[in-house]
Formats: sequence, structure tokens, C-alpha cells
Amino acid sequence: MTNEEKILEMLTQMQADINELKEKVNAQNVKLQEEKRLRQIDAFNKFVNSKTDAEEPEATAEFFRIMDAEEARKAAF
Repeated sequence: MTNEEKILEMLTQMQADINELKEKVNAQNVKLQEEKRLRQIDAFNKFVNSKTDAEEPEATAEFFRIMDAEEARKAAF
């Protein structure tokens, strides 16, 4: 096996490893985005459906905390 062949084999393996890592990262990001979306929906539902004055401040604070965090994340880019 020539040096060029060895280098090509190493680069091919590295590319396969990189592709595998990308797939894992993408799968994790999809999972995190779904969890985040569910938390936002839950906070919004609590905010909208709070029936007592005692429930409202907590639900409102949670909803706006999530929305503020999202705005801060977007502003960072």
C-alpha cells in the first residue's frame, strides 16, 4: 500500500467519523428543539388558562421567562 493510499484510507475513515458525529448532533438538536417547543406550549397554556389570581402570576412569569430567553438567544446571533 502506498503512502497516498494510506492517507486516502485515513481521510475516508475520518470523513465517515465526522458524518456519524454530525448525525448524532442533529438527532440531539431535534430532540432538544422538540422539548423546548413543548415547554413553550405548556407555559403558554398555563398562562392562558390560569383561572385564579394565585395561578396567574406564576404562569405569566414562566411564560415571559421562556420568551425572554428565546429573544436573548436570537439577539446573540
